[in-house]
Amino acid sequence: MFYAIFDKILAMHFDLQPTLENDLIKMQPLKPTDFETLYAVANDPLLWEQHPNKDRYKREVFETFFKGAIESGGAFLVFDNKTNQAIGTSRFYGFDTNASSVVIGYTFIARDYWGKGYNKALKALMINYAFQFVDNVIFHVGAVNVRSQKAVGNIGGKKIGEVEMQYYGEPTKLNFIYKINKLNWQQGKTTNMQRPNTNEYGPFFQGYINQTTGNNFFELFKQNTTDTIQFFTNIPAEKLNYAYAENKWTIKEVLLHLIDAERVFTYRAFVGARCDNEQQLQSFDENNYVKNSHAHLRSLESLFEEFKTVRRASEILFENITTNQSKFMAKGATHPITPRALGYIMIGHIEHHIKVIKERYL
Repeated sequence: MFYAIFDKILAMHFDLQPTLENDLIKMQPLKPTDFETLYAVANDPLLWEQHPNKDRYKREVFETFFKGAIESGGAFLVFDNKTNQAIGTSRFYGFDTNASSVVIGYTFIARDYWGKGYNKALKALMINYAFQFVDNVIFHVGAVNVRSQKAVGNIGGKKIGEVEMQYYGEPTKLNFIYKINKLNWQQGKTTNMQRPNTNEYGPFFQGYINQTTGNNFFELFKQNTTDTIQFFTNIPAEKLNYAYAENKWTIKEVLLHLIDAERVFTYRAFVGARCDNEQQLQSFDENNYVKNSHAHLRSLESLFEEFKTVRRASEILFENITTNQSKFMAKGATHPITPRALGYIMIGHIEHHIKVIKERYL
């Protein structure tokens, strides 16, 4: 009870426009007199190329944006802390004491500062400040703004939903909602597990890793789950017990093999996540497992239910692995392997088998 009351008192002192700085970034409250300074940054069509509202470089459109920023009471003018050059803006908004959350958004920085750590430094500065008062930080990112989606994902943002939003005085656009939890942020939980290095898995697994692209693990994992169910759903019922040659698996057996392999891969990742130096991970005879699976007796609905349940268990495990745990080298049968390597292998393994089905079964 005491801590709950203390947290509420602390939240009441959340200043949405503090002055903040770190080695790269300095932020100060945005003032009405800052219009020309900020518009000099915004007056670049390429800056808005992937943004839902692509015409903010136009003066009359930016005037509306700037008016909304001033009225929000949470907007900043952002500077390069080394040169004192204004490079962009961001803001706090949507402060919710009941949900213990605040939104960070309306962020842009000059293109000269892209890819140099400034955007990450800006978000880290705001997140660290916000977590003194709330437990969750939310981001609204345009559905077409792939660059910003990757940037939020790379700092640990997890997509939790979608929403139609109307920016101040601008048309309604679809946005993706991302969240970072305070505990995850402070403990370094890898809500966006980075791709493994080649020394983190044996050569055999390279083909599976090659089936995956991008660094946003959970985006890839969720999409892989959705695509897998959709793919098997669209296969004609008469094909499900079909094998393209003698002693080859049927399509149902392939699906059950994916479930079996997922369990094995997840256990291996679990051993690594617990930093077990003693356990020697073993290979498994997939053909023997398939032979004893009796997949032909299973309905497709039953297989889907098991697949989704196993997948969700895998996802929960990876959601709660820290960055250091994700890089722990477990003792593989022939080569050390890390949990994050196994995560990407799980995705690539399914992609591999779907590709084989397309080429040889359908």
